Amino acid sequence: MERYDEHQFRAKIDAALGRIRTLLDNTRNPQYPADVPHGYDDKYLLAERVTELSIAALFQCLEVVGLPEEGRVTLRQWAETRSVTLRLEAQEDCRFLREETRTIDSPEVVTEARGFFGKDKITSKVVTKVTDYFWSFDFSYALVAYQGNEPDKPLTLLARIGSVELKTGAKTTPRPLGVVRPPVEVNVTWLLGRLDAESRPSFAIDRTAKACHTPRRNPQVEAALAALEELHGWCARVLAYFQGDLFPAQPDHGRDLSAIHARDVFVPVLPLFEGGPDEGRRVGEGDVLPATFRSAFLAEERRSLAEKCRALSAAFPSDGAILTAVEGGLLVTLLHAREVCQQFSFAVDHIEDMLRKQLIAAIGKEVTPDDFNAYMQFHHQKLVKPEYRPRPFSYAIRRPDHYPEGVLTVEAERGSAMPDPISTTVASSAARHPMSFALDASTRVSFLGERFLHAWISHEFSGQSGLSLSLVARARQFSSFILMVGRIASADVFEPRHAVILQNKDLLKIPLMLEQLPTPKEFRDAIESLSPEQQRFAKAFRGMQLESTLFAVCVVQIKPQLEKLLKLEPDSLTKEIKLTQELLSLFIEYQIPSDLLSYDGPPEAPPADKLARVAEYVGKMLQMIHASKQREIAEEQEREALRLAELNRSTPVYPSAPGMAYPSAGPAGAPPGFGGPPPPAPRGGPPPPSMAFAPPPQAAAPAPMMARMSAPMPPAPAPARPPAPPPAPAPSPVTAAPAPPAPAVARGFAAESGATAGGDVVDYTLLPALLDKRFEELDEDGALRATILHPGDRWTRTAQKGLLSAPEESRLSAKQQKEEKNRAFDLLDALTKSGALPIDDATLHVVLAATHGFDHTLLETVIQDNVNPIEKVERSLMIVGTTIHGRPASELLADDQRERFLASSPRLGLAPAAPAADDPAEG
Repeated sequence: MERYDEHQFRAKIDAALGRIRTLLDNTRNPQYPADVPHGYDDKYLLAERVTELSIAALFQCLEVVGLPEEGRVTLRQWAETRSVTLRLEAQEDCRFLREETRTIDSPEVVTEARGFFGKDKITSKVVTKVTDYFWSFDFSYALVAYQGNEPDKPLTLLARIGSVELKTGAKTTPRPLGVVRPPVEVNVTWLLGRLDAESRPSFAIDRTAKACHTPRRNPQVEAALAALEELHGWCARVLAYFQGDLFPAQPDHGRDLSAIHARDVFVPVLPLFEGGPDEGRRVGEGDVLPATFRSAFLAEERRSLAEKCRALSAAFPSDGAILTAVEGGLLVTLLHAREVCQQFSFAVDHIEDMLRKQLIAAIGKEVTPDDFNAYMQFHHQKLVKPEYRPRPFSYAIRRPDHYPEGVLTVEAERGSAMPDPISTTVASSAARHPMSFALDASTRVSFLGERFLHAWISHEFSGQSGLSLSLVARARQFSSFILMVGRIASADVFEPRHAVILQNKDLLKIPLMLEQLPTPKEFRDAIESLSPEQQRFAKAFRGMQLESTLFAVCVVQIKPQLEKLLKLEPDSLTKEIKLTQELLSLFIEYQIPSDLLSYDGPPEAPPADKLARVAEYVGKMLQMIHASKQREIAEEQEREALRLAELNRSTPVYPSAPGMAYPSAGPAGAPPGFGGPPPPAPRGGPPPPSMAFAPPPQAAAPAPMMARMSAPMPPAPAPARPPAPPPAPAPSPVTAAPAPPAPAVARGFAAESGATAGGDVVDYTLLPALLDKRFEELDEDGALRATILHPGDRWTRTAQKGLLSAPEESRLSAKQQKEEKNRAFDLLDALTKSGALPIDDATLHVVLAATHGFDHTLLETVIQDNVNPIEKVERSLMIVGTTIHGRPASELLADDQRERFLASSPRLGLAPAAPAADDPAEG
């Protein structure tokens, strides 16, 4: 059947309303349901009565075909115990009768011919012999009903046997000699089962059934649609046999086939209400497609169908031809039955479309997934207590009482809207036990700092989320930090897959890909029939997949670690921007051992003296590097001069031009050959090309590290710095930075779920299996899927080469990402003395993602499934929240939301916050 077309359906209803007013009293006022105030239950009643009207209309069609009243009773009794099938049987035979020869005389032709004695007239004509071959085409068909698998005991509704004589010009059979057509069958058990003891239509929707969602989406209406769609197809196949197979056997029947149509037959399936004279009055049960309407509609159908059959009897006389009034009446009735089936489908879809339009009118717009996401962020702020509310994933990279070094954000971009940070359920604490990561096979680095555990719930409709996720890191001017992205491998191991140094207004954007895993129910159903070995393999692989959902980001602040490495007091480098840049350049570009730069004097020396000593070491190291560069330049100049001299020894030597770029003298104290004038060119050689190796002036302003890398160092030590101001008192290195209050991991997942690997170590790797088990227990819809986050390939970085330069955006290829990781690891190796020095100022973010999937679009979920997606998503949020915080939902919910939420999800209010002691989730 066709899909619902509102314009087409309304055109049919409008045309029927004009005809209806001639059938009903003037006191009746049939109206569209949307134009009459009514309740939700009235829509159920309308669907029931429209279905009953359709059943009655179809049985009237069977009566016209040839089903008597007693036959209806017989079929209904058959349907009580077994299935009943309606079948068209057809058979055709073609046999040779005779051949006849006849002559055909052509007109006489008179011609004149000239002979010896004058003109002669000659008359001639052509006689043609034609042989005609005559065939007898015998056909028979029957429309029968039978019970179960007993077609040999049928109840015949209609049968006809006929024979016509066909003529051909060759002795070739015009039709196959004998054909038994495959039977065309349809199961009508559902239709017969809807008749009561008095053979009247009776249909009801079980509104208490769990599968009953709306007046349109329920098992009873779905069964009706399936039965009528099957009948609709059967009618089309029967029509195709007559019009495409049987009728063409007699091409000269002389009948007007255009008269076979059902446009004049009244279709009684009309979803109408009785509108009262009082405006605003709600309809009652008697106003929903009243019995008066139904009786009048069925009577008009019966009258118009009979009138059409009488008209066909006059146009198609029963003269022994293939196409007679019997076939014409049968085809018109089948066409009308198809219209009834199609109209029923449109009628129940119209009820659903009415719900959709009413919802849109109530809200004032068609709600999109973006609107729903915005509402959920608003709703979550009211659903739970302030300390447990989801928070935007946007964190300043900073030390306590210090200006931020940068910002770390996970942003979601939906369509053309501006990206916004995702909201996550968060539990945080300061680390009580170090974790570590590997720089290479022999070097491991331990780190402490603040730990954040995030749980993020995404949602998608009809498999489409329209979501683009990115990890975004921004560094401020004269600030720097190291960003590492990876996963948690064990209770105390972080595995970085990528690393990059960000500084001086760098902006790095890493796309995050989402990979959904099967739900626990889908996984359990899929392995149910596998062998024990196959099940163990699948479970082991799923365990690895679940642990892969532990996406982790670690941020290391460089300045505090530099101070610790160089044995300086905390905050000593806070205002030493140039010195910090020079130190980073020495560690990253030249990989200078930290022992050559760190303070080595008395520990009780004033902070300013320590800083001055380190600055002195840095200046000497830069001077030595500059001298080495100048020596290399001079050696290269000598080699170039010798090469030019060898080219032409006879060319006279020209004096150097005043504008040459060779330095005229080396720095003070430089040994011979380390910056003096270049050797004279051989006689006759061309002047050497100007070189661009001149060092910048000493008074140049400090440049960012990337700019420093592209230019040589100053030729002389840095000028003496004024004494540094006394540093501020240093906070404890493991003190967490100020942040919005969030529940601690210790009293949440770690402490109350028993997810510890010994002592105070929080084992994050146990959390995915615990969440998976909670999904299976509490997610009644099986809609929550664990989701793996992993970095994409198309990284973009926006950098500024200098203070006056415009930001430039570039893509980082896989090779460049590898180079950035090597640079970051080289710096970490220097900052930690190859792992001997732990990192105190690091922040670890562990992100667990899950996706709540809806099978249909947002409006289809609300209208067709009769599901409030707000309640489903908030339940998913609480399943994750109770697991992360280790508390029942009753403690997390706001006071004014607790009763409402627990009424629909009581198990979450009583669900244990931790697995039992012998639970597999504990490892």
